[in-house]
Amino acid sequence: MKRLLLPGLLVSLAACSGGPDPAVVPLTGNAVPSRAAIAPGPGAVPAVPPPPQALRDQAALAAACRSDADRIITFRDRGQLMREDERDARIGTDASIYARRAETDRLGRIYERDRIAADCVQENTRTAPQQR
Repeated sequence: MKRLLLPGLLVSLAACSGGPDPAVVPLTGNAVPSRAAIAPGPGAVPAVPPPPQALRDQAALAAACRSDADRIITFRDRGQLMREDERDARIGTDASIYARRAETDRLGRIYERDRIAADCVQENTRTAPQQR
């Protein structure tokens, strides 16, 4: 069986070697790869194009909305924050059962801040109604 396998393999290889390999495409003309297509060497930092203006505007809007939401939440909850700070200074941060409630309140403030910021972004990215 092995003796038949080797001559059969040699015959099939000889039949394939008659023409050019279809998987190899020859270069045409002056096909030199561009500088951008060549990977930078080790330690080189690739040049990244700057983000488009629309993306920068969107990031600036989101940052402005986040800072505005922080200001709103801080102003709204300033009395509660003062009470929590006074209690923490008197008792300690983890010494009472109220520490768990303070953590829940803090998470509630973060959620409310994120909701206000998301609403601000949504309101400021709406397109104006079309005039007829």
